[in-house]
Amino acid sequence: MFGGLLIRTVVNRKMRLKTTQIIGLVIIALVIVGNFNAIYNAINKFFVQHTIIESTVIKTLTVHEIDQLETKQEKLAQKYDKTTTEWLHEEIEQGAFLMRRNGYSFLLHNPEYDSAKIKYTVTQYKINGQTVDFISNSIILQVHSEKGWKEYKPD
Repeated sequence: MFGGLLIRTVVNRKMRLKTTQIIGLVIIALVIVGNFNAIYNAINKFFVQHTIIESTVIKTLTVHEIDQLETKQEKLAQKYDKTTTEWLHEEIEQGAFLMRRNGYSFLLHNPEYDSAKIKYTVTQYKINGQTVDFISNSIILQVHSEKGWKEYKPD
């Protein structure tokens, strides 16, 4: 009598353990599926960032030329506005924001200057067999007016 009860108890425990394991695996699978895009984005970023090449360019640009560069970069950012390349989209957007803040806005709000000498960091990645170049940082070095060139000193 006790032997049969003991066997049933052991079998019930094993079934409960199997059910718990199955429920646990289903929950883990749902978490992975729910975060697949974020996981894929992180893996994509890891592999692509190993192809990074950065260079520095110094250019003299007018407000109009800076605006054209910034607009071009905004369009490039939209191309990578996907869940799998969200990190790249954000990096390109950040570069466009800095370009706007560190060049375009200054010249727009200070019309006595007609151009600026700007130091740009150009970042290059290889992604899906294509090369992507964009400005990731910018700093005004000098500004130009009718009086000539002057060192730029931010406020």
